[in-house]
This record gives sequence, structure tokens and C-alpha cells, in this order.
Amino acid sequence: MGRIHTAHRHSLRAAFVVVAAAALLFAACGGDDDDDSASNTSSSTAGNGGKLEDLGHGVTASTIKVGIAIIDYDAIKQFVDFTRGDQQKTAQVFVDYINDNGGIDGRKIEPVYKKYPPIPGSQPSPLSLCTAWTEDDQVFAVLGVFIDATGDGLLCLTRDHNTIHIGHELEQPWIDESPGGLMLTSDTTKEVAAKNLMNLLDDEGTLKDKKVGVLADQDSEQRANDVIGPGVEKAGATLGSTAVLSISGTDTAAAQGQLDSFIEKWKNEDVDTVFMAGLNVSAKQFVQKIKAEMPDALLITDSSSTAEQAQDLVSAGTKPNPYEGMLGTIGATDSERWNNKNDLLKTCVDTYEKVTGTTVPGPDEVKPGPDGKTEQLYIAVTDFCGELFMFRTIAQKVGTDLTIENWQKTVDDFGSIKLVSTDIASLCKDKYAADDAFRLVSFDSSIGQTGDWKPLTDVEDASGGACKK
Repeated sequence: MGRIHTAHRHSLRAAFVVVAAAALLFAACGGDDDDDSASNTSSSTAGNGGKLEDLGHGVTASTIKVGIAIIDYDAIKQFVDFTRGDQQKTAQVFVDYINDNGGIDGRKIEPVYKKYPPIPGSQPSPLSLCTAWTEDDQVFAVLGVFIDATGDGLLCLTRDHNTIHIGHELEQPWIDESPGGLMLTSDTTKEVAAKNLMNLLDDEGTLKDKKVGVLADQDSEQRANDVIGPGVEKAGATLGSTAVLSISGTDTAAAQGQLDSFIEKWKNEDVDTVFMAGLNVSAKQFVQKIKAEMPDALLITDSSSTAEQAQDLVSAGTKPNPYEGMLGTIGATDSERWNNKNDLLKTCVDTYEKVTGTTVPGPDEVKPGPDGKTEQLYIAVTDFCGELFMFRTIAQKVGTDLTIENWQKTVDDFGSIKLVSTDIASLCKDKYAADDAFRLVSFDSSIGQTGDWKPLTDVEDASGGACKK
């Protein structure tokens, strides 16, 4: 998979699409954590002026323990054509930068790194990582691309252990099930992305008089029914059949057979547009089958990371590319963001280059190495710096009394927030996905080396003033 690095998801997409691309399509790795007693531990320590304060777990007068997730790319190297370089080294650059520049209200970040394979059933599992971070290390927060399609590992952090998670590719139901303000993302959720995309398609008249079939799996069925279906009809299109594929584990034979049946049904219904809900159903194995039988069908995706599948096929020389012209929504493209860096991203890049003596190639400059792998260092720099800076921004606003309760109160009343990955973002009560920048885009395989999203509309603020103070 190449890299479409959008404001909506940096490296997450990486690993998430890894699983979809490799047909390691998410299996349920269940189980609930059974004891949340560790979530209530706090350290009574001296704060400003010698006053005793009950601080958050993992917080002392001088330090904050923060878990940082590291993807084991060696475990998935046979499935992907990219790497992220030395992730821990990259993250440590920004930990050191924050610590060397006053820390967070004088407290230094104490990182707790854990590497894991983003493959269902592999060890360490998301639940075991959660237990290690929360019960053994007693961290205050966990940052990074922490992949668990079931949501169990993430909810183990937030719901079961009262621990903050700033991550990526989060589902709205997981955020809703978490205590307010504990599960955050600098991106958006698929539910919000789908809603915004439907509004953009409606504004542009793209679906007028179209016949739209919807492709989902068991994880995205609710979004297909509650958001996409009504949005299709509101946009002036006719809704065809909704195909819900049963995807579980690595064997997709049943899902392939189901898709074959629905393709025939769509043909009989004169479906000319297929809306793909989520990454699982937009994997190459399904899209190639659809376009082979319905070559003129317009594809639409509510996940910007789907473009990575398209980039894989560009790299493989596949023509015609079945994703050509696929519609989606993002904010700024990778190239736009890199060529017009905001102050925070510029600080990230300048800091990394100064510390390491290594120039960070931008998205238009990266090339495969002798092993055929492309080191997408710019994504690692943007992601780790972005996660740590977002954490710092919120924690500094909380102040010296850094507790989970005070963090929640601060997030719920935050308003506009400056982020590395996007220029339009906000946080407030019941809005914990920060990115507000959206535009309509289509995939164009002729852009750059491996294709990219082509803007069709200007970037706009899609928040509707939800967090305006």
C-alpha cells in the first residue's frame, strides 16, 4: 500500500489497510478485562507550593507515564510494501523535545513503548497490551496506532481502566462507550466522515438519478443503514440492495460468494454506483471483483485509507486501476500539507532533522528501496509528533492538577484546537474526533508516483460550529 496520508488518518490506515489488504480481515478476539481496580490508583504527591494533590495514575510531581504503541512491521512485511523506519527512535525525538522545552507544566513525559503485530490472534494481543500498560505500568495515557477491530483493547483502556487514549481509525460506538473525553482522535470517525461525504455529494448533485448499491460488513452494517442509506436518498438517488458480507478471520470464501450473489442482484437492479462502507469491504479482492463485473460502476468510499489499496495496484502496474475515479472525502492531501506546513508540522520536521541529521523526504519524494519497501518516514514523524503535541496541548490546559477528571472537564470545554495534521479542528463535549476539514475528492492514478486523491471541492469546516465557544 502506498500512502495517501490524509488529515483523516496518518499511520493508522497503514496497519488497518494492512490487515484488509492481506485478507487478514479482522477476527473477533474477544473477552472483557475482568478487573478495573488499577484504574483507581493515584499518587498523592506534592504539587505547586507543596500542596498535596491527588494526581492521575501514572502522574507524579515531576513525571507523566505515557504508553506509546509501536507497530511490528516485521510481522507483516510479506503483506506491505512500506515501512515507518525506527518508530521508537522517531517518537523519542518528540518526547525529548517536549521534555527539553519545559515538559508539561514542568513534568517530563516518561514513555512506555510496546511493540505489537496488527494481526488478529497474534501476541501480544490488544487486551494483553491494555493490561500491561494499565495494571503493570499504570500509565496516564496511551498514544498511537493501536489496532483492534473489535474495539475491545481500546475500551479496555478507556472504559475499564479509566486511561486516556489518543488514537486513530476509531469507531464512534467505541467513543460513545468510553467515559467522556478519554477516547480521542485527531482524525474523524467513519460515521462522521460518511455523514460529511453524503452532504458533499448532495451539495454537488453527484448522486442525482443514480442507483446506489451499498457494500458493508457486519462491523459497518449499522452505519450503512443509519447514515449511508438515508443519505443516498436525500441526495436524489435511488437505493438499491445493501450487501452485508460476513467477514471473519482470514478465510473470505463465504464473503466472496456473498458478493458474487449481490453483484448479480445489483446488475438486475441497474445499480451504477457502489458505496463501500469501511476498509474491510473496500479491499482489493472485493473491488477487483466488482469492477470486473460492473466496469462502469462509480465507487464511493467513506474511508480515505481505501486509497492505499488503489496505490498498491498502481505500484503493481495494474491497468485499468479498478479504483480510478473512486470518490471520497479528506481535508488537505499529503502533498498539500507537506508543501504548506502549518507551524506545528514545521516544528516537527525541523526538530527531527536537527536531532537526527536526516532529511525527511516528503510524500512526493519517497521512493522504494532495494528491497522494494518504501520508508515513509514523513508519516512516522507526523503521527508521533502529532499525537504527543495533541496530548501536550490538552494536558497543559488542564494545568498542574493533572487528573482524569480534570482532563475530561478540559476536553469537554476545549473548543478550537491546533493540531499537526489538520488546520481545522475542535473538541468539546460529545465531540471527541477533532478533525473538521473536509472536501470531495476522487482517486487519480496519474498523480505522483502511485496516485493520490484529486480535490474536487475546496476544503471547508464541516463541524457546523459544534464546539464554538
